[in-house]
Amino acid sequence: MPYPAAGELVVVSAVSSQGRPAAGRGARALIGWIAAVVAVAGCASGSAGRDALAGQSGKQILDNAVSNLKTDPSFTMSGDVIQPSGAFTVDLGYLPARGCTGTVAQAGKGSFAMTVIGATAWVRPDNAFWRSIAGRQAPALISAVGGKYLKGPASNRNVAGLTSLCDVNTLASQLQMPSAVERAPAKPFAGSLAVPLTDRAKGGTLYVTDSARPQVIQLRNSKSGKITFHIDAPVTLTPPPPGQTVNGSKFGL
Repeated sequence: MPYPAAGELVVVSAVSSQGRPAAGRGARALIGWIAAVVAVAGCASGSAGRDALAGQSGKQILDNAVSNLKTDPSFTMSGDVIQPSGAFTVDLGYLPARGCTGTVAQAGKGSFAMTVIGATAWVRPDNAFWRSIAGRQAPALISAVGGKYLKGPASNRNVAGLTSLCDVNTLASQLQMPSAVERAPAKPFAGSLAVPLTDRAKGGTLYVTDSARPQVIQLRNSKSGKITFHIDAPVTLTPPPPGQTVNGSKFGL
């Protein structure tokens, strides 16, 4: 499925001479990869059992599944992704229209936890992350932040690329981009029947449940990893306690 070209999945790209994080390159990388996956070999294998979506086109099924994702009470999105810029691990829980919470990590670069509720974001890079981007200034930043969350507006340009991961509408718009979608027969997948949906123009396979109310299950690629969705998984959005937060404006947030 066609998605934007992947960038680098980092909160901050550099640290200015004043010790404040410079503008981030954005977590658009993850959303970029989500739809940049190519088709999985064997996705068009034969049908096994009933097909609750018989008579519907691939595009119809895609649009319905993504619309259902936007209205589900909660869901999680997790997996490992391999990009030219590195290997990433994501584990996020969503409450649509409210926000999300979880962690994103890059192998060898560190990780960060984040929570976005409404218009407010809390971001907590780990020490390895600070060291990977701040160089000699890392000890001072680590001491100043003290392992706490940086609190600020989710729209701040330094983290907007990251916090956009929590916008279900942004995620949904990427998933719905393909217009020429080919559906394969329903097949056993992850313990149930699933319908593979492949973009005929640029490749990419999204698996959705073979049910009257189709739901997104997984995006996968044998070379680039996979992202798995769990619909109705329990998710709780709780702001970090004040004692665990610092004013993010002092650090560019």
